[in-house]
Amino acid sequence: MNPPNVLNVFKGPDALVQFFDPDRSPPLPLVELPDALNPLRRDGVRIFAKMLTQLPAQNVKSLPALRMLRNERDAHRQKIVEASSGSTVLSLGMISRALWDHEDVHAFVTNKKHPDSLKLLRFFGLNVNLYGGLAQQEPYDPKGIMSRLKETAERDPGVCYPGQYHNDHNWKSHEQWTGAQIWKQLPEITVFCSTIGTGGCAVGTGTYLKSRNPSVKVIGVCNVFGDPTPGPRHFPNFESSPFPWRETIDAFEDVSSVDSYRTSMKLSRYGIIAGPSSGEALHGLLAYLQRMKADGRLPELADPSTGEVSCAFICADLPYQYMDMYYKKLADEEFPPIQNENLLHCDQDAYDERWFLQPNEAASHLLSHNSMLTNAFCSVPSPCLCKWQSSSPVSTSSSVSSVISDSSSSNSVESSPSIFSVPECSTSKSFTFPEITVLDLRPRDIYAASHLCGSRNVPLPPAQKDFFGDARALEQRWAEMKEAVEREDWIWADGRSILVLCADGDSGRMATAMLRAKGCEAMCVEGGYPAMFEYLDGYER
Repeated sequence: MNPPNVLNVFKGPDALVQFFDPDRSPPLPLVELPDALNPLRRDGVRIFAKMLTQLPAQNVKSLPALRMLRNERDAHRQKIVEASSGSTVLSLGMISRALWDHEDVHAFVTNKKHPDSLKLLRFFGLNVNLYGGLAQQEPYDPKGIMSRLKETAERDPGVCYPGQYHNDHNWKSHEQWTGAQIWKQLPEITVFCSTIGTGGCAVGTGTYLKSRNPSVKVIGVCNVFGDPTPGPRHFPNFESSPFPWRETIDAFEDVSSVDSYRTSMKLSRYGIIAGPSSGEALHGLLAYLQRMKADGRLPELADPSTGEVSCAFICADLPYQYMDMYYKKLADEEFPPIQNENLLHCDQDAYDERWFLQPNEAASHLLSHNSMLTNAFCSVPSPCLCKWQSSSPVSTSSSVSSVISDSSSSNSVESSPSIFSVPECSTSKSFTFPEITVLDLRPRDIYAASHLCGSRNVPLPPAQKDFFGDARALEQRWAEMKEAVEREDWIWADGRSILVLCADGDSGRMATAMLRAKGCEAMCVEGGYPAMFEYLDGYER
């Protein structure tokens, strides 16, 4: 007998071995449900959740996996195989590493499994082997995957097949640990409930509880035939189990997948975080109790010493890996709405603070492409040559017009004259950046009043101040930006670096993210053109 580990600390080279050993830890939590989750509380019914989700592997199968591996003499040097797409094989993989640093564990999984589930198995280092046909196969079907694995292990001494559906160490692990813990924590228990997958938890826990009090009722909860919830099975698929279920389980309940997911979600919202099979267990327990109440038999379940009906059900795993199914099974109205949902359809490009330069950093960047930053500003009356400064010659007036046009602006002006008749600003010849384009997004009239020499103007309409704080304004600005970037494809198609200027820095951030998504090396200036002007004006002085 190991000494109590009240501080729950595991030390030394075998710390993981200790951690996975239930005898080295305090009992797992047994939590009474609040009235909001127990509609029969006023009828003298108390319901407790046994949190097997608090095991190291965070699922009910951690216990059978541990006991099965401990009793496989050569498993530490064999290829371990199991027909499981979830908790059992995940537990086998973790525990084989914890016990022996052994990684050769293989999950045999239906090819109908969701890709996210396959990713989860591979994340935990499991070797995934797919099989076709029925997704949930009968354990003793001679053409089923479990029979094939059993035959393989009998032929090949290098293969270990624990076989959770026929291995007595499965149900005996729950007799040893789950049942013993519940009895110690809740000796007045009169009803125990678990879903039926292999049947190990219901049979093992029920066997122990009945050994202490034969009047304890054990309820097994199954899937509705043709309506599966992950983990449990429908009764015809379980009936052939070799475990001693007939002398242990007193009643069976069938629960739909919708009720399972809904009850699981309600449990989780109250902090009893548990997956759909746990919801199925609670829903089945409540259905059994409601029927007993309707028949006037609820008092038969009361403990004589307390006068109350004390029940426990199993929380078997966590909800996260099934999240996609909650939204498929349940109506949208069962979930809180998303505010500003329009933002899911715009402004989806990644933002990175490394791309947002302070004015001094932007000036240094420009300086690396030009030996001087004096006389940096152009104030030649519009239009000036800066607007069309380009790494390649502009050959037609139509090209010029497209660069400076603002089809979305309400402040449109007449088309500009040909480039060949445009007065050139005094510094535009010397102040150029052969490898970088300075892109100014401010409206045309504001740009014309003052801009960085050599910059190019793609005018956008004036934006609402701090549009990131207004979902509709943000969406509008994104649409304007997208239209401009797609129209003026020269911005991102020629491979030049881009430095974006705007009125206050916000549009520059959005443009930078959009251009980066197109593979362009873009940056922007925090605070926009006013901040850049203030810095360079001081620099020139």
